[in-house]
This record gives sequence, structure tokens and C-alpha cells, in this order.
Amino acid sequence: MKMSKVGGGTGAVRRILVALTLCVGLLVAGSPHAAAVPTDLDSCPTNRPTLYDVTIGNTNVADFASDGHVWALDSYLQHVQVWKIGQKHYCFRIEYNGTWTSFAGVSPGGTGTISEGLTGTFYGLRILRLTGEFNPQYPLSGHVADFDWQCQSDGTCTGPRPSPAMYFSPITNANITWSEFHATSAANGTWHDTTYGYSGDITD
Repeated sequence: MKMSKVGGGTGAVRRILVALTLCVGLLVAGSPHAAAVPTDLDSCPTNRPTLYDVTIGNTNVADFASDGHVWALDSYLQHVQVWKIGQKHYCFRIEYNGTWTSFAGVSPGGTGTISEGLTGTFYGLRILRLTGEFNPQYPLSGHVADFDWQCQSDGTCTGPRPSPAMYFSPITNANITWSEFHATSAANGTWHDTTYGYSGDITD
């Protein structure tokens, strides 16, 4: 299984914590239902019934580097697919495609520096397992919303954010079991941040 270690330093931990606290909205450890979730945790069983399949727009999202500082702001389209995998158990496949714009400072991988306003593209994927009551407040297909997170270089975000609470309430357990993020600049390199750790960098 690929969920036993979050490596690479504080940035990966911060990215996971931000995803859980801002995108999930509720994390209750030790749910009595957790044992019923399948053990292949880096993917979703797509042969199960699809609950919903939507896209969500996101702008001004803080992007955390390997040491935990914000190195860029992201804008992206988020594709969320959810399958029912058991009684009140669900698997999310959340795919991200978008662009980033850098802040001046230490590069995301920490091997050098990066200039203000450098731009590039990125791809990301998370697998989330959730236990809760299905209570949809948004459509089950199509493009359902756009969110401006209004994040700043210090990591403060004052805008609204998407959450599984858009479709589930209450949520009794949530766990990100796989995460990967690949940021690329055509002339300045590629940085990878995954459940296994970091590799590469984007520098001037």
C-alpha cells in the first residue's frame, strides 16, 4: 500500500493537512467503519456504482513547498469522481490540472531560488476515502461551482473552498490515501511532491 508514509519533510505533511482541513472540512480518526474500506488505497474501484462526477474551478490557491512555505499560487480545474464502495463508504478520485504563478524566494524543492511571477503548469491527483451520509447540495454532474480561495504568500486564505460537505453531511471519517503533484516550467525544471516524497525542483 502507498499510504503508510508521507515523506520529504514538512511541505508534504503541510500539503496533506491543508487538503484535509480545507478540502475535507472534517476528519474524525478511529471511525468504527474504517475496517470495512478496501485495502487498495492508491486508486478507486471504478467498477462500483458512480455517485457523482463533477468539475470545480479554483483560483488563488496556496501551493506549499518542501519546507512548508508558500512558493506559488495555483489556478486549476478540479475533476471529482466519487464511487460508493460500501454502506456509507465512498472513494474520491480528485484530479487537478492548472497553472501556477511563483512568489520570489526559495524554490519549491529547496535547492535554489525562484523569481517573482514565473509561471508554469501542474497536474495533481488525490485519492480520498470517506465515511458519511450522502446529502447532496450541488448537482451530480457537470461544472458545479467556482471558488476563489484568496490565499496570500503567508498561507492565509480568506475565500471559500470546495469541500465534500457539498455532498455529505455528517462526515464521520475522511482519509487521503494517495497524493501526487507535478509542477513544471518549460525552462526551469519540474518539481514532484508525492506520498513517497519529493524529487526535482524549479529554479532560476
